[in-house]
Amino acid sequence: MASGGDRNSGPTLVQGFEVVVGVGLGYLIGSWFDRRFHTAPWGLYIAIMLGCAAGMYQLIRDSMRSNKD
Repeated sequence: MASGGDRNSGPTLVQGFEVVVGVGLGYLIGSWFDRRFHTAPWGLYIAIMLGCAAGMYQLIRDSMRSNKD
C-alpha cells in the first residue's frame, strides 16, 4: 500500500530529471564545443550554465503551472 507522499512523487521526479538533463546536455555540448574549437574550458562552463538556466526555467514554469491548478 502506497503512502500519501508517494502519490505526488511523479511530478517531482520529472522536474528533477529535467534539471539533470539540462545540465547533462550542457556538459555534452560544451565538451564537444571545446574539442572542436579548442576553447577549453570556456565552452564547457558556458554550456553547463545555460543548461542549469534551462533546467531552472523548466522547474519554475512547471511549479507555477501546478500552483494555478
